[in-house]
Amino acid sequence: MQKHRIKAIELALFFLFQSLPAMPSPQKPNIIIFFTDDAGYADFGFQGNQDFSTPNIDRLSKGGVHFTNAYVTASVCSPSRAGMLTGRYQQRFGHEYNLPGMPDPKIGAEKRGLPLSEVLLSDLLKRAGYATGLIGKWHLGRHENFHPTKRGFDEFFGMVEGGSSYKSGSAKRVHSNFKKVDYTRLPYLTDAFGDEAAAFVQRHKDQPFFLYLSFNAPHTPMQARPDYLAHFRKKFKTEKRAINAAMTKSIDENVGKVLMKLEEHRLLENTLIFFTNDNGGAMPYNASLNAPLRGTKGTCLEGGNRVPFIVHWPALLPGNLVYDKPISTLDILPTTLAAAGQDLPQDRSYDGVDLLPYLKGDKDKAPHDLLFWKLNWGAAVRFKNFKLVRTPADEYWLFDLASDISETRNIIRERADVAAELRAQLEKWEATLPEPGWVSHPRWREHSLQRYDQETVDSYRRN
Repeated sequence: MQKHRIKAIELALFFLFQSLPAMPSPQKPNIIIFFTDDAGYADFGFQGNQDFSTPNIDRLSKGGVHFTNAYVTASVCSPSRAGMLTGRYQQRFGHEYNLPGMPDPKIGAEKRGLPLSEVLLSDLLKRAGYATGLIGKWHLGRHENFHPTKRGFDEFFGMVEGGSSYKSGSAKRVHSNFKKVDYTRLPYLTDAFGDEAAAFVQRHKDQPFFLYLSFNAPHTPMQARPDYLAHFRKKFKTEKRAINAAMTKSIDENVGKVLMKLEEHRLLENTLIFFTNDNGGAMPYNASLNAPLRGTKGTCLEGGNRVPFIVHWPALLPGNLVYDKPISTLDILPTTLAAAGQDLPQDRSYDGVDLLPYLKGDKDKAPHDLLFWKLNWGAAVRFKNFKLVRTPADEYWLFDLASDISETRNIIRERADVAAELRAQLEKWEATLPEPGWVSHPRWREHSLQRYDQETVDSYRRN
């Protein structure tokens, strides 16, 4: 009798639930990209640095996924941003070199920038109903036709150029959309960006939003908040290293402002956050540190292209996870679109992949079989743990990154078979690329070549 009663109740509940309306699908996640500029690989707490202070960024790592084999598509500012925002190797559309490029009367400012034929992450998310905002550094074209508000961003507060003064009341290049900001009223620039980012979250808390917070710190000029610098002077032997640490603390404090605003409105759980850097540390200019990696910004060595990288999305991804397979900032666009429930456009090829199936454990293999780099006179290709580098002197080096992350031992003679295969893959890829849309001054060849010499790089290191 009791069993029949239970079955009757179950049957009644079944028909009750069948008659209820379907549960709404989860709200689209908010999207935030925190992008720093010229930071060293070793210059964050979650990367093992105990002298710098980055508790807010470290918190993202602890609550999310920390990637130990993450790369950008270029070891200088502008092409790296072009690859990230399009999900495509920027060489595909001629954006190989940094901006503004070498002066050329045939290639005016109206042609030097991220080509208008490219569709950006901001374009795609705006079409999907997101409020979109860029705060900070653009560096994808100075001419009006490249302006962020014409490339999918509803709101822009920052510089279209690659840099700015940081000191309070001195950032003359900052605009709000097309209007010049009264720079005399601006606080320390990184703080101004954090304040604007928090205000953006406040304004758009009731709708899905995409915020690209593109810090220009710790890029030169080396200017820190005096109160933070006073603290770090006690820790470091050189002034420039102390300034870098103080500038990095400012980044972290302003990441914290945004996280606090998300928590205030209970948005943190369903916000997909990326934190990474645009290229390797710019030694010696900003006293960054890339240890244990070889090379610096401007090279195709690990110190030029391997970067700190975090993904944080508590609603879907586990916390305190380390992911060690190679990934790229190319993956930000397809991962974000998948999270937002949007398909990739079918009118072009994408080089990035959706990382979510890999992070959830649905796929075990590596997201990428091959990764390529090409900048100025250097190039590289990675396949599994092998990496082939072509230097500006047209020398070829082969490294096994599984046992030699610092690229100290050239094994090209021992593994000539691997080197030949990777060289063929690299040349096959390069053959598909158009001519660059503009070029850099020839002096950068010698400059870059110096940074392939690790003895020279090591001479820059100062604590």
